[in-house]
Parts: sequence; C-alpha cells; structure tokens
Amino acid sequence: MKRNQQDQQEKFVTLYETAKRCLLILDHLYTDLENGTSLASDATKVENDSSIVPGIYIAALGLIDYFHRFNGIVSAMPLIRKDRPELKKLGTAIKSVKDCRNYLQHMCDDLKQSGPIEYPILGSISWIFEGRHYILLSNQATQDWSASGIAYDRFAEKYICSYQLVVGGSEIQIDNVYTAVKSFWAWLEKSFAIEPSHIKDYTWGKPTIIQSEFRKV
Repeated sequence: MKRNQQDQQEKFVTLYETAKRCLLILDHLYTDLENGTSLASDATKVENDSSIVPGIYIAALGLIDYFHRFNGIVSAMPLIRKDRPELKKLGTAIKSVKDCRNYLQHMCDDLKQSGPIEYPILGSISWIFEGRHYILLSNQATQDWSASGIAYDRFAEKYICSYQLVVGGSEIQIDNVYTAVKSFWAWLEKSFAIEPSHIKDYTWGKPTIIQSEFRKV
C-alpha cells in the first residue's frame, strides 16, 4: 500500500472510532432525554425532584452538540465522497442543528439588541408522552414571549416528531435527527471494512486514564 493510501486508511479508522464514540454518547443522552421527559410528564415528580428539569436540558442541549460533532467527524472521513447521497441526507437532517448551535454560541449578540426578548432564552423542549403533548420552558420576567410546540400532521394523523427543541428561532426534531444519524451509521458500518476488526464492536473500548499529583519533597 502506498504511503498516502496508508495515511488515508489510518485517518479513516481513527475518525470511524471517534464517530462511534460520539454515537455512544448520543445513545446515552437520548436515553436520558427519554427518561427525563417521562418523569416530567408527572407534575408531582417535578415538584419533588428539582434535578429532573436540568437533566432534560442537559440531555437535549448535549444531543445538539454531539449531533454537530458526529456530522463534522464523518464529513472529514477521507474515504467518503462528499457527493454520497447518504452524507447529503445526513447534512440535510443536521442543518437545523447547525443553526441552533450557532445561536447558542453567539447568543450574546442577540441578547444585546435593544428590542424585547420574545422567546425563551434557553429554549423550549416539547415531547409526546402517552398521546399527550408537553412543552417545557423556563419562566422569565419578559411580558410578551411565545414558544411553539410539535406540529400535528392531520393528513398522517400523528405528530411530526416525538421530541423537539426550539431555541433561537430554530426547531430541531430531535428524534428525527437521531434516526438520521443512526441510519447513516448503519450504512457506514456495512460499507467499509475496518482493521483491526474489533474497532467495529459497538463499545467504547478500553480508555486511557492518566493520574498525576504533586508531592512535596
């Protein structure tokens, strides 16, 4: 194998393994979102456990961050052509995530504007649980503001998604993006051979943990 080809293969394997770990983190965050919103569907539980609401926000905003990271990593893989329909489909699903993340990174510019704040600064999170629609948002002193929930498709007779984050004017259908990411991963996994083969195992693998301390002599 020529040196350049070997370098490309090594980079591909490294990015593959990193993308896999991002996906494992996404799995963890998505489960946290499912569990948290299930608990928050009971107002009594929310009143008795102040950690439920922050946990939902941590999961939802964490998903946004790692959706973006996953897309960035797989887009940099050297053996995947940029015109692949699978990559383009993922990019389309991720677009709203990029808009949301851009707002979160630069919200200071929006908040400095002289006009009133007409939206929940930290965003609103909507979900469907046992056929009921819920919207979670943090109360704020602003008098006039609004938050949109999950749209209902009357033709299909169902909600367009199960989990939605609305922040900075962007709507992210979390479960639909998650499904798109998993679909892309399924295609990637079956389309490329990886050596050593154990890297394809859907586990984190053995981590490296380095410990150090200062001691007085």
